[in-house]
Amino acid sequence: MGMIARLQEEKAAVLMEARQFQRVVEQKLMHDQEAIEGLREVIARIEEEKRELEEENEFYKSIEVTPCADKGEHTCSKHAVAYRTFLFC
Repeated sequence: MGMIARLQEEKAAVLMEARQFQRVVEQKLMHDQEAIEGLREVIARIEEEKRELEEENEFYKSIEVTPCADKGEHTCSKHAVAYRTFLFC
């Protein structure tokens, strides 16, 4: 009879340890999923910023810049000045 009681106690201890381990694993899984979602959001923001910068880069590439003969400076087209007033022209 004592042997059965000892085995039941051991079984209960093992089950309790297994449940605790399962809770820890589930918590880690939730944490990892939240981290992955956060990283996906960061990637989306970076891709959007990259897209905007590529569009801006294409705009600047399309600006007509002509050198000034007398001062060695550059002048930009009226379109560029109207679009961006802070150009270094």
